[in-house]
Amino acid sequence: MKMRNLVKEKLEKNGHVLGAFVASGSPTNVEILGLNEFDFVLIDQEHAQTDMETMVNMIRAAELYDMAPLARVYHPHDGPMMSRMLDVGIHGLMIPMVETKEHAQYIIEHMKLAPLGKRGIGAGRGPRWGWYENYNKGEVNDNIYVIMQCETKKGVENIEEICQTPGLDCIFIGTADLSQDMGCFGDNNNDDLQAAIDNVLKACQKHSIVAGIVTGTAEEASKRVQQGFQFVTIMNDLGFLKSQTKQQIDTVRYSLSR
Repeated sequence: MKMRNLVKEKLEKNGHVLGAFVASGSPTNVEILGLNEFDFVLIDQEHAQTDMETMVNMIRAAELYDMAPLARVYHPHDGPMMSRMLDVGIHGLMIPMVETKEHAQYIIEHMKLAPLGKRGIGAGRGPRWGWYENYNKGEVNDNIYVIMQCETKKGVENIEEICQTPGLDCIFIGTADLSQDMGCFGDNNNDDLQAAIDNVLKACQKHSIVAGIVTGTAEEASKRVQQGFQFVTIMNDLGFLKSQTKQQIDTVRYSLSR
């Protein structure tokens, strides 16, 4: 069976991809996002740990709808866990808190097979319960999507070097942690924060790296795509649930109070 990189396919077709984090650990929520034609899901292992068996079912739910299953790892320096998550069939990984070219190279070593990396060859779900058929054609490495998060001042300062890492596909800005590190948490209109975001975007464009960013609303997501970001998340599944239930119950109560 030929490997596919659904993110790259959709980027080539549409110029951008839209997705959401999944914080609930729910395969059902993944399936609903697929039904609503999201391009990708990011199973969050950093802030909402999901056991491996459940994650496999979340991957299956995403693939059912031709939606790319990606995951954010819980520890930025746990190379063996990166390899294990790829072995169970995740299509790509997001690594938080990347600040240096050395860290970026470490990530590639654990996510890519030779000659780019040093990841061991397993026979799990990722390689379809056998060895990778097209190993020598570079197909495996080409279809593992590598996302590194820029969410500190140090990461912004070193973004030019990080963007030159062979095997890197996408830089994803975590605005909450970046604003926290810059001393302006919660102030998304802060001039210094916006300048940092612009610097990362320009570095990505200069080095032909996909630029990604987190957003909290549909309006913000549209604005970021128009700005030049190609990989954009809109809330997470629990955020959707919270906002919709709040809106519905408030609407009913307001109607009954009139």
